Amino acid sequence: MQPTTRSLFNADVRVLDASGSLAEALAWKDGRLIAVGGRAEVARVAGPSSAAWDVGGRTVLPGFIDAHQHPSVAALYAGGVRLTPPAVTDISSLQELLAARAPALGPEEWVVGMDWDEARLSERRPPTRAELDDAVRDRPVFALHYTCHRAVANSRALELAEISRDTPDPSGGLISRGRGGLPDGLLIERGMSRVERLARAALCARDAEGFFTRLGRHFRALVEVGVTRVVDAAVPGDLGVLYREAQARGLITIPTVMMPVSTTGYLEAPWDVLDGPVTGDEEGSLSVGPLKLVVDGAPGCAMCLSWWQAAGTTLSAWAQAVRRGSLDPFRVGMSTGPRIGSKIRTGIRLYRPDELADLVRAAAERGFAIASHAEGNEAIETALFAYAGAGSALARRNVARLEHVIFASRDLVERIAQSGASVVAQPSFLSLSAFASAPTIPGLRTKPLRWLLDAGVTLAASSDFPVTGFDPLDGIRAAVHRRSARGAVREPDQSVTLDEALSLYTRNAAKVCACLDDCGTLELGKRADIVVLDRRLTSLSELDSARVSATIVAGELAFGQLSRDVKA
Repeated sequence: MQPTTRSLFNADVRVLDASGSLAEALAWKDGRLIAVGGRAEVARVAGPSSAAWDVGGRTVLPGFIDAHQHPSVAALYAGGVRLTPPAVTDISSLQELLAARAPALGPEEWVVGMDWDEARLSERRPPTRAELDDAVRDRPVFALHYTCHRAVANSRALELAEISRDTPDPSGGLISRGRGGLPDGLLIERGMSRVERLARAALCARDAEGFFTRLGRHFRALVEVGVTRVVDAAVPGDLGVLYREAQARGLITIPTVMMPVSTTGYLEAPWDVLDGPVTGDEEGSLSVGPLKLVVDGAPGCAMCLSWWQAAGTTLSAWAQAVRRGSLDPFRVGMSTGPRIGSKIRTGIRLYRPDELADLVRAAAERGFAIASHAEGNEAIETALFAYAGAGSALARRNVARLEHVIFASRDLVERIAQSGASVVAQPSFLSLSAFASAPTIPGLRTKPLRWLLDAGVTLAASSDFPVTGFDPLDGIRAAVHRRSARGAVREPDQSVTLDEALSLYTRNAAKVCACLDDCGTLELGKRADIVVLDRRLTSLSELDSARVSATIVAGELAFGQLSRDVKA
């Protein structure tokens, strides 16, 4: 009979508790840690019959928690065509891939693409409705931007969504138009909700088995990079149904938190969600997380700048453009549609402050925690206003999250700290091409991790996959080094230490996800979710090439191999 007690020795154990404890051995039984400390002490607790592993002095960490990614949306749309280099480098090659997919589909079935990025197309612009029509005319085409905040559609898709020259722009969205007000195919923020809803429904009906295959593959890949808990930050009702079926099939292999969003469109106001399951409800490995609200756009985040900030940003953009011999920095600086008044406002805000406050209050009274996508400083202020308006109803849930927080001043960071809200950031965003070309903004920082930690904000990190890759070690490296896609260091004053970066994906992430009593550190009584690296982390140079060599989920070896220590 297999022993139920297991132990791990000869390790550099980073407990990652608040005091920074270290150990050299661990033991667990029935999926829970029963000993953490020196080898002799742990061997005594584990007993002579325990199965022992020798990890050869390598670093051992708590299992990583990805507090914000999108497994279900990625699994659904990954059945379509990936419109990325090297296959796609211009609009002509994008057309060719879409056209090649159409013959394999039945009449009126949707041709779906994903991950296009105008900055990676030689034309430096989105494809138009007419260009998509030239590629596929007899079937609807829907192609989702890599940010999932804009899309392009052909004439047939627009017709099915009843979008015409007479269709007004929705609140919090834009239907881009050409001559005579005719939609040109580009749909921004809530402007894409009608088409996205139809495409999503078609994919759920046509390719559910493909969804399960891809989702199962993704969960295996998560474990291979040490992720032992994940938060899906946008789960409409139809994907929630598929998630529950995936669990019944045994595909959900790590605890998974679902943030509900509206089935009418994940950027829409989720009033339809309020009568459903609330935060904390559980079904096996699945649980309901905070209600997800999207306050501003991406990359068109809601910013409010003074005239001197706007002038400084413009000068920075032109300086970068001259230095690089490219207009990309200026395009990025101007892409958010500046509106001139006593201050300069840019981007798209999806809610008025009073609208968001009413929704937050209603959701909190119903029993939901709240997580608000807020990238720009104006959007962050809008979310903080709504959180304050919810008062004690939200405080009882003990979780109010701000997702992203990309651009903030020191004063705004202090306001976040005073509000008690947590922040879930994505350090790997710094490696995106948009940030490599983004101008600096006087008085603001991009991903102000240092300011947030110093202010006492509970700060967690995450991937936002599929926007970036989901390996936590890449995010940890980004938080420490802050390198752009061009290799430059962006705002080095906002870098964090190695131990701080490790905590962003473990203890802090568990606290933000309201599960610190169960995981996030290697302390007695917690789940035996354990990551073994392929080396001992003795320096930042070791971090640069470190990889996960083994992952233990609830006490069971889920990935990799470990050497048996017969002497333990």
